[in-house]
Amino acid sequence: MLRIAIAAFSAVLFFHPAAYSSPADTTTVDNTRSEAPSASTASAVLQPFTAVYQAEFSGFGVTAERKLTGTPESWRLDFSANSMFAKIEEYSRFAQQGGRLVPQHYDYKKSGLGKDRHTALSFESDQRRVINVYNKARSIDNAPADIQDKISYQLQLALDVAAGKKELVYDVADGKKIRHYEFRVTGNEKIKTPMGMIDTIKVQRIRAQDSERVTNIWFAPQWNYALIKLQQQEDNGKSYQITLTKLSIEGKPVSENN
Repeated sequence: MLRIAIAAFSAVLFFHPAAYSSPADTTTVDNTRSEAPSASTASAVLQPFTAVYQAEFSGFGVTAERKLTGTPESWRLDFSANSMFAKIEEYSRFAQQGGRLVPQHYDYKKSGLGKDRHTALSFESDQRRVINVYNKARSIDNAPADIQDKISYQLQLALDVAAGKKELVYDVADGKKIRHYEFRVTGNEKIKTPMGMIDTIKVQRIRAQDSERVTNIWFAPQWNYALIKLQQQEDNGKSYQITLTKLSIEGKPVSENN
């Protein structure tokens, strides 16, 4: 149960492509994209932060931390989830070019329950290549110009929502494959959280027409479009939810009133 909870938490919280593939996943993609958010939008959204999340799966609770540090020339987004039995650590380094994020390096480590795993990807944007550091045979050539890694695209999604974009489409490097993911904004909603009542923008993952799985995400405009809540309904009827419990922006704690 613990192993399932930790794996599910990592996958659901950060909606990893590797965990939830669909018929839309592909290695051949259309490189055409709508205009990226402006630099001013990116500067308003991308500020150093630390966010703590809590989830519960079948009565078992897991806590994780997400942290953004650095500058527009070299941002770093870290994710960690720990328990006495297992540990997941993940980070992405990327540059900010206007409103577009350009991945530089992605690293994932899992230890504890089950087989340990370490994956590292090096992004060579000028060569349109993604190098699999530990398995060169699983590198990607002719990558899309706007390719993202498994966690940089989460911030790109927040940027695009902040900019009011209607086309929320992302190509994500996942080993040898390129996963194709789409989202849509479904409206504004005031939701209750451990941090109080928060005004949010609700976003839904677009899946295959016959899929019964539903993923909804809530972002808070008042807090630099921080991810406030994510809820997922599985095709077997089970549902999972993660919720923000603590947030600081540029080292200053935030609350319902700011």
